[in-house]
Amino acid sequence: MNEKDWLIIFTVWQHQNITRAAQQLYTSQPALSYRLKQIERKLNVQLFEESGRSLIFSAQGRYLAQHADKMLQESQQLRQTLHSLSQPRQGELRIGVTSNFAAYRLPEILARFSELHSGIRVNLVSGLSEEMYQKLQRDEVHAALVKDDYHWRDGKRLVDIDDYWLVSQQPLDLQLLPQLPQIRINHGGHITHLIERWWNANFTLAPRVAMQVDKLEVCLAMVERGLGYAIVSSYQPLSERLWCQPLQVAGETLKSRTWLLYQHASHDASVIMPFVEMFADLSFGEGEPSGSRHVQ
Repeated sequence: MNEKDWLIIFTVWQHQNITRAAQQLYTSQPALSYRLKQIERKLNVQLFEESGRSLIFSAQGRYLAQHADKMLQESQQLRQTLHSLSQPRQGELRIGVTSNFAAYRLPEILARFSELHSGIRVNLVSGLSEEMYQKLQRDEVHAALVKDDYHWRDGKRLVDIDDYWLVSQQPLDLQLLPQLPQIRINHGGHITHLIERWWNANFTLAPRVAMQVDKLEVCLAMVERGLGYAIVSSYQPLSERLWCQPLQVAGETLKSRTWLLYQHASHDASVIMPFVEMFADLSFGEGEPSGSRHVQ
């Protein structure tokens, strides 16, 4: 089956009439009828039901007509994307990104991207993963760097994996953790769920949250002053003055993944795909935060 075959099936479906479909396709009625018979033989199906002079699609015919519509749309989208990629790489790229990734990972990538693609202007917005994903769904951004893949069905790429650590000024007795003050970062829904999973696997009491902050650096500053413990990611090297221990569930270190989600087929592919390609050569290691000390 080629694109012309799909167009024939869909056009006949649209008009429900061989004569009118032949006129739109600039062919004769006998030629169109012959081509439909060829398609039936090729697929071993019956496109139409026997109903006198009326043209009624069979169940197989209806399914093929709906599939033909999808195939024609995908073909058109493919041509548009290829055309976009052939154009000069210039325009505006809108990116949504989580705050920590924006602070500790993205600057290096964007600096290199700007050197390679000076004609592309970057418009950046940061916030919680859920907010950035919603912006992607509403087409407010071309790409989103978020902490969950959200079962996204379009383009996506795993770009980072980081571990989660328990940190405090002094070594802790983990059994006493529910009684100690916790300095909590507003991680967003997905990360909060991961941390709650670890907590519930180890404790029956709820944590004693003393402070809630929205920045990793603020959280660490409070911990270094002995104001409480915190659960943080391995985004940046931790101070050697801190006591650190990796979080584990069922013997495995608790990890969080950062995904790049994007519209794979888009009129703006000429600005989106160069950014996606930046992550093919850049990777970030997993494991212990540089400069930290920990207890297994």
